[in-house]
Amino acid sequence: MKKFKELIQGLEEALSVAQRIKRSISSKKSARKAAIARARSLKKPPTPEKIKKSLERQLRQKALNIADKTGEYKTASAGVKANIEKKASKLLAKKKTVWSKKLKPEVKKAMKDAYRSRVGSKNPESE
Repeated sequence: MKKFKELIQGLEEALSVAQRIKRSISSKKSARKAAIARARSLKKPPTPEKIKKSLERQLRQKALNIADKTGEYKTASAGVKANIEKKASKLLAKKKTVWSKKLKPEVKKAMKDAYRSRVGSKNPESE
């Protein structure tokens, strides 16, 4: 089974239709294991690696939103999605360092606040 890091690295280039279908099937197969691991990791504070991964996802999403000016990505066919992802990859290659500096403190703060809200209400000693 592919690890998340390998999956994200594969997203940097646009996917073909067959790759997209194959990834969909494999994601459905491993969804239950991922849900259990996610529930376990939510009980722990965010590590620098988790913050970095979250930042990567935020950057990718920002590039997709800019590349998809008409908002058609969610309902688009696989071919149109591939073109939008190509544009997003080019944009991300140019702007990654600038966006990272701006977004990293925001992402870090949001993750810490989310952790505090999850754990704080259950544990009276944390107040």
